[in-house]
Parts: sequence; structure tokens; C-alpha cells
Amino acid sequence: MPSGINSQDCYVIMSIFPQKQRTLKQAVEITGIALHSGRFINAIIKPAPANYGIVFERVDVTGCNRIVPAKVENAVQNELCTRIQNEDGIKVQTIEHFMAAFHGLNIDNLHIEIDGSEMPILDGSSKQISDRLNAAGIIEQDEFKQVLVITEEIEYRDEHGVMMRLVPNDSLEIDITIDFDDSAIGTQRCTYVHENGGFDNHLAHARTFCLLRDVELIRRSGMGQGGSLDNAVVVDDGKVLNPSGLRGDDEFVRHKALDCLGDLYLLGMTMKAKLVASRPGHAASTSLLKLLKSRPEAFQIMSGNNPASLNPSWSMPQSAVASPS
Repeated sequence: MPSGINSQDCYVIMSIFPQKQRTLKQAVEITGIALHSGRFINAIIKPAPANYGIVFERVDVTGCNRIVPAKVENAVQNELCTRIQNEDGIKVQTIEHFMAAFHGLNIDNLHIEIDGSEMPILDGSSKQISDRLNAAGIIEQDEFKQVLVITEEIEYRDEHGVMMRLVPNDSLEIDITIDFDDSAIGTQRCTYVHENGGFDNHLAHARTFCLLRDVELIRRSGMGQGGSLDNAVVVDDGKVLNPSGLRGDDEFVRHKALDCLGDLYLLGMTMKAKLVASRPGHAASTSLLKLLKSRPEAFQIMSGNNPASLNPSWSMPQSAVASPS
């Protein structure tokens, strides 16, 4: 456990372009408690065809559209988790650790059936998700990936000192700094450069965390009902309360990098850009991506080695309205 203010650097140096799209070889079933609702949730992650994207289906819903594509247009502002919602108001939330695993393992096309409004939290990291996806097998498809290439700087700031900036870069790189007044966390920095194997080796294990003094406030707001020391790191007055301790002194900032990797995948594709962020969060990530979408002159979408479109107003690949066959 760190004893005071920390200043940690973790370096993970994806030359992924061009690459073919990927999906699972076979379906994966994942069950567990939802962090915020406290409900027991069952999710089945199924292979999907090329250009399908990441699509959630609320199988517990009847009488309206239960398909919720994971795309920036469907993102709803929320500080405590990543939430998406379709035109009928059907939502799926706490998707960030799954989206991080999909992005980290370079999986483009999936159909996820879920019997509630929230994905299971598992141990608070992406490791169990990544392990199950790897065990199921990941296969290439016939179509090339699309890649969003940042050509002009985009920056989001708010009144609380949050800053998130996208700048041109030859690969996807995430440079995160966090600063907490509890000495168990302190100031930490992590630089992650997306490459094959990097996610599993350096980010997947990092768990979500909170300050003990915030737990009661979170629960009063109706969130965090399923939270425990089994699925989150809790700190209080310089101490980590989890009996097993940390998975590394910089687990906190690595988890923030994991969250950012997941949130960026709401673009429906990976990117060539460097994300520089101070005190990032899910609401800020949503704001940054919506700002990016409003600035088509600041990016180009590539497919293989060729432009897919010049100054596009893009959306996810073909989001289906029914389960893939």
C-alpha cells in the first residue's frame, strides 16, 4: 500500500493498421451482481458479422425497441458509469469494463444479450471478462477495421479541473493523470500505448475504486447498491480497506486508463490519437466524444490503408435491429 502522495508512471509501448475486423469464435456467458442496481445479471456475448459493431439487447424488455447499440450518439451523461440509451428510453449501463475488454482485445463485432439494465461488475476490473473472451477464441473476419485518425487537436475542460485532450498521433496512446486528496491514492500517472497483449498485461487487472466517505452519498442517490470489497477498492484516510490490498500501487490510475479505453470505444472503432487527460471521468469522456463528433474537420476515417470517408459524420457500423444469425 502506498504510504503517501504517489507519482507513478506506467509505460506500455498498437501498431494495428491495417487489420481485419474480429469477433468471437463462440458465445460467452457471464453472470454476476450489478454494481449499482444490486441485481443478479446474466449476459451472453455472441459473435456477430462484420460491420455489425457492439450491440446490446435487453431480452427482459417487451413492447418496444430493446436494441441498444454502443455508440456515442446513445451515450447519456453520468459520472459514476458509462450509460447508453436508445430512442425508446431503454438503457444499459456500467458497460465500461466490458467495452474496455472489447477494445483492448481488438474485437469489433458482438451482440450482447442482457436480462437487466446493467452489466455485471464481477471483481471490478476487466480481467475476468478478458479471460473468458480469450478462452472462447477470437477470429478474423473478411472486412478491414475502420480507424478514426485525429488530424486536429480537440480539448474538453470543465469547471472542476477536468481536462481531456485528443491530439494527432501514430497510434492509440492514453496518458492519464489523477489527483486525490487521500494519500492512499495521491497523484499518479499512467501512459498506455495500445498494442497486442498490452491490455491483458497492464490494464485488465485494475479494479474500480472509491473513497469510503463517498459510499453513503452514492447509495443515497440510488447507485452503488451492489458494491462491496469484492468488486471495488475502497480507501479511507490513507488506508486501503480491502483485505487483499492492491494489485500494484498504481492500480488506481491504471483503472482510469481502462475506463478511458472503454469509453473511447463508443466511437465504434479504434483511433490513431493520443488522449491526454487530467482527472478524467465517464461524463467528461462522453462530452469529449460528442465534441469530436461535432468537429468533422478534426478527423478522418480510414479503412485498410485508404480513407473510408472525408470529413464524415459517422456512426457505428451497421447496427442491426435483430440478433445476428
